[in-house]
Amino acid sequence: MILSVSIDPKLRKRLTELRKQGGASSYAAKKADDLINRLLLRGKDCSHEIGKLTKNGEFRIRQCKKYDLGNGFRLICLRQRHHFIFLYIGTHDECHRWLERNKGLRYEMDEGYQDIFITGEIPEPSVPAEEIDPADAYEDQLLQKIDDKMLRKIFCGLCVK
Repeated sequence: MILSVSIDPKLRKRLTELRKQGGASSYAAKKADDLINRLLLRGKDCSHEIGKLTKNGEFRIRQCKKYDLGNGFRLICLRQRHHFIFLYIGTHDECHRWLERNKGLRYEMDEGYQDIFITGEIPEPSVPAEEIDPADAYEDQLLQKIDDKMLRKIFCGLCVK
């Protein structure tokens, strides 16, 4: 069970740099943001369910997890009891060098961290009513037109009359 999540200040800076670079770097930063948000929303679940872990895992740092973000990018994290710390993002080679430099790392929190405590409650989206996607309204109209007869015709082999 994960109760709190921290993001290393250096990782925040690195994510900003990757977003500015564009292309695959920007995509990796977006995937990292998605992974962090998924952990925040489902924090009490296991950390291996929030994203794709690398095939071989990570043994240079105890309790370290390495997520595959695609396009050769990785996100390195550390789990200490009920606390999850996001440490570094980079290409496969950059992460390899970072891990070699930080072998046997024992991480201690300082005042530079911004903890995000997980309450299990999902905050309501703050989207004004006029910003609702028109495609959603169209899908609602389509769903109202579908009746039992049409579903039986589409899925004729799956239902018994």
